[in-house]
Formats: sequence, C-alpha cells, structure tokens
Amino acid sequence: MKNILNMVFQYVIAAILVLLTMLVDPDAAWALQSHGPPEGIYVHQMAHAFFFGSLLYLYRDLGRSASESRGWSYLKRFCLLMLAWNVVAFTGHTVATQLAPEHIAHAASYFHSRLLGPMNVTKVLFYITRFDHLLVVPALFFLYIGLHTLFTSVENEMSEGGEQ
Repeated sequence: MKNILNMVFQYVIAAILVLLTMLVDPDAAWALQSHGPPEGIYVHQMAHAFFFGSLLYLYRDLGRSASESRGWSYLKRFCLLMLAWNVVAFTGHTVATQLAPEHIAHAASYFHSRLLGPMNVTKVLFYITRFDHLLVVPALFFLYIGLHTLFTSVENEMSEGGEQ
C-alpha cells in the first residue's frame, strides 16, 4: 500500500512540475500551429467544404421534418449564419494564399498584425473576411437559444405529463 501511495505521489509531483513549466514559459507550448503550404490549407478548406455540406443537409432536414416551434426556427437561423460564415471563411483563406508575406506587418505577437498598402481588391476582400466573428457569434447565440428553447419545451411537456 505504501508503494502505491509513493508512486501516486511521484506522478502528482511530476504533473505539477510539467504544469509549472508550461506556465513559466508558455511561448514554447506552440498551442497555435499554422501548417505550411500546401497541405495545411488543403485539409482546412476540405473541412470547410464538409462542414458546409453538413450544415446544408441539417438545414434542409430541419425544414422537412422539424415542427415550426421557436427552438427549431432558431436552429435554422444558426444553420444559415454558419453557412454564410463558411463561405466567408473559405473565401478568406483562399484570398490569404494570394497575399505575399510582405503585405502584412506582424507586431510582437500572432494576434497583432496590420495590412500594408497600397490597397487592392484582394487586400480589401482579405480585410473584410477577417470580420467572420460577426457571423459566428450570432450563430452560436441562436444555437444556444434554440437548444435552450427545445430543452425547456421538453421539460415542460414532461412535467405536464407527470401531473396527469
């Protein structure tokens, strides 16, 4: 028994040391990895195409089989916004491959960069597609509201059924 406790203690100490190491030097963790050309962008774009097809199927299926309750309506709105997001993201990734590295000035970190002039159609389209969060955030809100509404309606039906 003492050996087992000793072994568990050693594992706990090792895990704490690993966590402390990650906290002390988080830049070395490489949590964000951009894949080099061309395989990274190909796989990513295929994932967008697959997600687009899945959302299209879900939207069509919701229109055919789901009732017209508010929860299902919110889920349809989620699908439409995510379909639009997929188009914007796919376009943005495609346009990004057309930009040369010297067209973007990188600051101290990955999240801070500037698009350098002179502006052309490709750069403007790249800039516009960076605002894809304006579609994703409302879409996720509609997903949450839709699922919450459906859950509440099922919960109410179950409580009404239990009273009879």
